[in-house]
Amino acid sequence: MELIDAFPLRQIDHIAEPGRLYSELMDLIVRLAKHGLIHGDFNEFNILVRENGSPVLIDFPQMVSTSHLNAEFYFNRDVDCIRTFFKRRFAYESVLYPKFALNGDKEFDLDVKAAASGFSRKDQANLDKLMQEQELHRDDEDPSDEEIVYSDSDNESDSDDDQDKAEESGSGSDGDYIIEQDRLGNSIRRKRDV
Repeated sequence: MELIDAFPLRQIDHIAEPGRLYSELMDLIVRLAKHGLIHGDFNEFNILVRENGSPVLIDFPQMVSTSHLNAEFYFNRDVDCIRTFFKRRFAYESVLYPKFALNGDKEFDLDVKAAASGFSRKDQANLDKLMQEQELHRDDEDPSDEEIVYSDSDNESDSDDDQDKAEESGSGSDGDYIIEQDRLGNSIRRKRDV
């Protein structure tokens, strides 16, 4: 353990560029999820801000695996904590924020290595076996052609009808891409198979 030269976010009253810090924190939430973890207590009490404006995340005892039964709840709670804090403290509100999506495209199994709640080594072995079986039956889709789509909750219902019509007709906003909904209601844009 080492001393970090930074201040807790809860003690900071003014930030020159709150949008930049907000984006960095949302990216950090997504990056953790891509590594299999959800912090579970991602708020102004567990984020330190260095003098240069870069955030440092602390206090991981509440972390859970993205495979946890309540993973979506914890992920959304972490996102909402930051959104609410920035709105109250810095009068900054963004319509862009990540939504939880479990797509099996983890970059690293940090949840298994850290023994996060909700995921065991046995679960990992079973998941690996299932994923190998799925690969055998799956078309040659390239998961790197998918992207996370941030939600605009105020305009979501209007665009969903247009999006459904575009999907039915086989055209999205871009002829090279297909826009689909995953099982959690997130929009995923992926390249068309040629």
